Amino acid sequence: MLLTKFLETINKFVPGNVLAGKEAALADLDPDKIYVENVRSLLGISSQSAVDICETAVRQGLFRRAVEVLCPDGAVATSADTEAGLPPTVRCWVEEDGRFEEVELPTRSLAKIAYYSLR
Repeated sequence: MLLTKFLETINKFVPGNVLAGKEAALADLDPDKIYVENVRSLLGISSQSAVDICETAVRQGLFRRAVEVLCPDGAVATSADTEAGLPPTVRCWVEEDGRFEEVELPTRSLAKIAYYSLR
């Protein structure tokens, strides 16, 4: 039901039947972690258009927006509903002299990425 509403939302913003033949790719999406790049790639649209679609889905109650913090190696350290909800520091594994060490890093210094999930 929610997926149907999401697809209807997409059809309002993207002309034509852009999802035709992409059912397998759509089925591969993790409904708990939908990234802007997933939507952009699936629909063949610009990043800004993908953000607009996701934010519309948030306003319509179809998506929930969240943010995650990435360690220097790209691993997800933590996530929260908003940046304000993130902890001040996170623990990451960092390679130093061929050995891996767990270090505590300030969240503000690390990359963050928004993601969406179906409600």
